[in-house]
Amino acid sequence: MALEVLMLLAVLIWTGAENLHVKINCSLDWLMVSVIPIAESRNLYIFADELHLGMGCPANRIHTYVYEFIYLVRDCGIRTRVVSEETLLFQTELYFTPRNIDHEPQEIHLECSTSRKSVWLTPVSTENEIKLDPSPFIADFQTTAEELGLLSSSPNLL
Repeated sequence: MALEVLMLLAVLIWTGAENLHVKINCSLDWLMVSVIPIAESRNLYIFADELHLGMGCPANRIHTYVYEFIYLVRDCGIRTRVVSEETLLFQTELYFTPRNIDHEPQEIHLECSTSRKSVWLTPVSTENEIKLDPSPFIADFQTTAEELGLLSSSPNLL
């Protein structure tokens, strides 16, 4: 896969008949979970303190219509699994503990995979390409002590 980040978009349906939209992004270093806090089935607004990621990590960016959990992949009990030589799978859970005691607490399993191959480090040239002539500029330019002294000395104004 040529993409460094695979994005998984999931609409999760909880057993309590609450619909919650969750978007997951990940890279080799970061995991970001975005949650839209409106349960469509009952027109219920979910508060930020009712959700946490993994081992008690709260939403660290709270907006009116989205909560974001942005953490390093080594934090919050996020687990890393090697799927192949080039692919890593990150696994964690999102916990919903409602304020309303009529609703049951929920646990949602989340997964996101990413490639170990960076698109920034992938060579784009081949051996069959036309080679450019070497630069006409001096590549091994060395300064002398005298030249350094001239560049660093300033006239004595006193």
